[in-house]
Amino acid sequence: MRTTVTLDKTLVSELLKLSKAKTKTAAVAQAVREQIRRAKLRQLADLIGTVDIDERAINEGNEADMKRSEWLEELTTEKGN
Repeated sequence: MRTTVTLDKTLVSELLKLSKAKTKTAAVAQAVREQIRRAKLRQLADLIGTVDIDERAINEGNEADMKRSEWLEELTTEKGN
C-alpha cells in the first residue's frame, strides 16, 4: 500500500543507521513491524494472571507424553534387535 507521510529527517537517518535497511521504505516497514510486535507482547503481558490453568490436566498430559515416549523407545529397541 502506498502511503505518504512526513517524517523528521534526523529520525529517518537514525532509523536507517540502526536498522541497517537499504532503503527508507524497508526501514520504516521494519519499524512498523517491530512496533506491532511490541504492542502484541504488551497485550500478552496484560493477560498474566488472568488465565486459569488446570494443573491436573497439564500433569495428566505430561504423564501421557512420558508413556508414549517410553512406548516408542521400546518399539525402537525391539526393531533394533
